[in-house]
Amino acid sequence: MLSTFETLPDEILMIILKYCGDAYTILKIFLGFNQRLNMILIDKRLHLLTDFLHINVRDDYYNSEVFQQLSKQLLSINTTVDEEKLSSILQTLLSFHIKQKYIQLGHEFQLYLENFKFIRQSLTTDEIIKIDHKLKIEFDSLYNDSIRIESIKLIKSFVLTKGACCTCDDYELCRFNLTKAVNELFLSHINDIQLKYSISINSFLQLFKILIISNTSLINNRDYVGNGGCNLEYFLIYTLYKLGHFYHDKSSIPINMKYYRATIDLFLFIIQCQKQIFENEYYIRESMFNILEMISKINNDIFIQVIQWEILKIVVHEYILKANELWNDYLICRFKQILKNLIENNRLDILIYLYRDIGFEQFFNIQNYTRQCLDLMTKNRMGRKFFYMIADEKLLELFFSKENLIFILLDKKERQLLEKLLKLSPYLIHQLDEDGNDPLLYICLKVSGCRHRIIEFLIKIGSNLQRTNFKGQNFIDVLQLQRNQKLLKKLIEQDIITINI
Repeated sequence: MLSTFETLPDEILMIILKYCGDAYTILKIFLGFNQRLNMILIDKRLHLLTDFLHINVRDDYYNSEVFQQLSKQLLSINTTVDEEKLSSILQTLLSFHIKQKYIQLGHEFQLYLENFKFIRQSLTTDEIIKIDHKLKIEFDSLYNDSIRIESIKLIKSFVLTKGACCTCDDYELCRFNLTKAVNELFLSHINDIQLKYSISINSFLQLFKILIISNTSLINNRDYVGNGGCNLEYFLIYTLYKLGHFYHDKSSIPINMKYYRATIDLFLFIIQCQKQIFENEYYIRESMFNILEMISKINNDIFIQVIQWEILKIVVHEYILKANELWNDYLICRFKQILKNLIENNRLDILIYLYRDIGFEQFFNIQNYTRQCLDLMTKNRMGRKFFYMIADEKLLELFFSKENLIFILLDKKERQLLEKLLKLSPYLIHQLDEDGNDPLLYICLKVSGCRHRIIEFLIKIGSNLQRTNFKGQNFIDVLQLQRNQKLLKKLIEQDIITINI
């Protein structure tokens, strides 16, 4: 059977492979079987790589350096490929695709906008009033249950060929605006596996883009939630990172990937709008903060995982390019909450990115904040695992001041974490606090409760028992204080120290 399969022409094999599952499944099953199959799998005629990206075959992609290098990698595989290696290769492809998509959307936005402005500038005042009114009527009609493709085509025509501008009020009692339209007509179906409209997702996507072109301020329309309102960008980010719709979150169930990919497209289009139209860094900064606030644990789906990463990097990069503001107390406080969220979700990857690549290091190594972060890490097993991960990667100094860290761990009586820290940085055994106490004196004077195991450890690794603090007290002196009578007795019973009382 296998030999018969191999004797078939390439074209027939391509037809058979198409029935073997999605692009990822086909690559996982057949990649590495032999060189001939490898060649077929990367052949543009089979277009598995562009199928994986859910795009049409594009010569600029296949001719790019990224595709060329990736093809060489795939061709070199001569054994069954494991999922981790295949995912790693495809992640590179996805990253490239998102960057190219963002650039493409920038050109699309600019081209549409220039064409729109040219047409509108040629209109008289009466013509503008008339065509804008017609567009408003058609837009409001979208609120009806039965949306017709004719209405969408008419709206596109009004904007792209006649220069109509859509105006939507932004006050709370407004019945319908762009953000509400996207929410109700589009994002509300992100978890619907079965499509409910006869109108294609792409038609909705093009509709929203065209409306934005007609009036870029529409991206600031707000849909009201309780006592406040959120703009369009916020709801798109919620969908992209929470994988559900804000008003009826179903993030625990699968999402419709066609809607998800269209949401990516619309969000990146809006970022291009913010970048090219609004000079103030406020909008991009809000996008960055909203993304960082909504980031959760790493998603198992490599497509979603990479998309979320690449979108974050695009937005952060755009903010860094524009930023010339000094952060006030509110922004600093908000960013601290973001960092705590990342720690709670074990996002070491993003913490490293923010510190090393972006330079937000001024928000780390703050004593009170260090304590808050340590409280998060020590509240459960996963948090402690995250601490060990940071320590093993030799990244503690990126996030915490070790000089403060050792005394906070002593306060919390985290013996195992102390052992890890002092193994990595033995010199901290001699670190002094503001009163001249080294760790041994500090735990005797400023920590209460059961401490004898930590004291045993500190003595074992070389604490200086004769060291005195600024009050002239040494280890033996402080043990004989009234507050340490039980501790002294315990140390003697456990043969940790010998002393004549």
